[in-house]
Parts: sequence; structure tokens; C-alpha cells
Amino acid sequence: MAQAQLQRIVLQGSGAPQVFTDINAALAAAQPNDKLYFSGGVFLADTGFTVSIPLHFIGAGMHPDSTNVTGATILVGGGSADFHFTTGSGGSSFTGIHFNPGGILRYGPTDLNDDPVNVLFERCSFQKSMLLGSVEPAASSSVFDECVFYGQLQGYGGAAVIERCVFGQSAHINIFRPSGLILRNSVVLAAAGFQNSENAVVQNCVFTYDGAPLWQVGGVQITNCIINNDVMFSNSSGNAETNTIYNQLPANTFVSETDGNYQFTDDLHLLPGSPGIGAGNDGTDIGIYGTSSPFKPGNVPYNPHYRQASIATATDANGDLPVTIKVATQPN
Repeated sequence: MAQAQLQRIVLQGSGAPQVFTDINAALAAAQPNDKLYFSGGVFLADTGFTVSIPLHFIGAGMHPDSTNVTGATILVGGGSADFHFTTGSGGSSFTGIHFNPGGILRYGPTDLNDDPVNVLFERCSFQKSMLLGSVEPAASSSVFDECVFYGQLQGYGGAAVIERCVFGQSAHINIFRPSGLILRNSVVLAAAGFQNSENAVVQNCVFTYDGAPLWQVGGVQITNCIINNDVMFSNSSGNAETNTIYNQLPANTFVSETDGNYQFTDDLHLLPGSPGIGAGNDGTDIGIYGTSSPFKPGNVPYNPHYRQASIATATDANGDLPVTIKVATQPN
């Protein structure tokens, strides 16, 4: 019932809240550091959109488990339209959103404005490639926390901290050089890998590619990882590797993940008895369910989680329309 309602964007800042149905209209009205609250639903931007000031996008979520009442928040671009984030968008944050541009997501679109810093993506998913610059070397900085990537993540010289993220079969991590990548407690599935990069720090990750998962890299410090092979590097030199757990098939690593294509039904907890349990450099599990703040099942945003919405089809004897909404608060 709730999913059938017309989607809305509520813009909240220093003035009275405003309500929009079109993302570009909401962006045109926004002031720096305003919040844009997106309902569930598909928001189409035929020509793409550009974020050029610091803003905070808060969606209903991108995982079916957390959006069965509201619907997922999905931002869609028409044709080959890109989603752009310029230097002026530094300090922005995005949570609970599935990004699906017609083209790609890109910091820029030119080397004159491709350096936003302190950009946070939390519990978001990316259907297409994400470029953290337009031309090397970019000077952007980003954090990706508990995100899902279906397309490539390319650094273009930008810096990124990536924690508790999942990379699907085609989602290479690419072009982080001359330095700037920290990759922790993430899962990189099937043919995806880490390549064409330098001087990265990689910790407590799982790579399921059946070849060397790191290709054409140098100066990488990689520790406490699980790989599905007996060799970590290919066409690489000058790297440091410690505490690797070799030759671990995905079927013997995860509770449920067999085809390398990430689906929301996959369970990436480590199997009981896995050598990765408690084997992270912090004493917690390798993979997304390690650290002191493990991956949150359902990728539920920090805003209230709507568990049930029941709206009667007619008023009662008093002329009231019975509505029952059940929510669960979220600590993080």
C-alpha cells in the first residue's frame, strides 16, 4: 500500500520544509548543508544531475529487507546521463540510496572541478561505475561504508577509505595511484579484483577470484586476507603480504554465496569453522562482519526502519481512517 504512493523529496534546511517530486528541482532550491529526505520509489533524472554544494541525501534504503514497506530509494538517469559531484560538493553525505545513472557516477565532470573532499556514502549501492575524478591525478577524498558495488570503482588519483563493502563480479577496484586507498573488511567476489594501483593498505578482506586477485600493483601492504588461490599478486612488485589464508573456495568460506554475483539473498557470514573467524588484525572476523561495528544486515539506514504499514480502505464509525505504522529505531 505504501509503495503505491507518489514518491516525495522533502528538503529541510534553515527555512520551512519544501516538498518536491523532481530531484533537479529539489537541488535547484537547496542551500549548502541542507538535508534531502527521499521516500521510497524511483526518481528519474532524464538528463542526470549535478551536486555542486555540500548536501545530505537520506534515502529509505536500498535492500529489500529494510524497504518492504516503503520501497527502495532508487535514483535513475535517462539514456547515457551521468550523475556528477563537483569540487563544491565536498562534505556531502549519502545514505540508503541505490544509484543507477544512465551513464556513470563521476566526480567532475572535468579536471577543473573533480576534487570534492570528505564525501561519505553509507549503505548505498551503485549499479554503474563510480569515478572519483575525471583526470589523473584527482585530489578527492571519500569514505564508502557498508556499500554494494556492481560496477567498477576507479580512483583516478583520489583517496578513499572503503570499509565493510561488497564488490560484485564485474566491480574491479582500479586506478588508485600514486597512493590513497585503504580497503578494509570487504568482500571482492568472483572475477573482480584490485588492480592498476600503488601504495594501498588492504586488511581483513576476502577475494574469491580463482586467480591472483591483485594485478599490476606496487607498494601494497596487504594483511590478514582470505584468497581463493595460492598466489596473491600478478605482474606486480614491491608489495608486502602477511597472514594470508590461501586456497579457500567460496563454498567453504561463506554461509551462502556460490555464483560470484552478489544478490541480497547471499549470506556473507563466514561458515562455522572457517579459518577467517577471529583472524582479522583486530581479532574479529575477516570480511564484512568483522570490526567493532559489523556490516548491518539489510543495510538499514539510520532513520527509522518501517516494519509495517496498514491503511484501512474506509473510515470507521467515527469517520476516522485507521492507520497502523510500526517502526524500529536504529542505533546506527
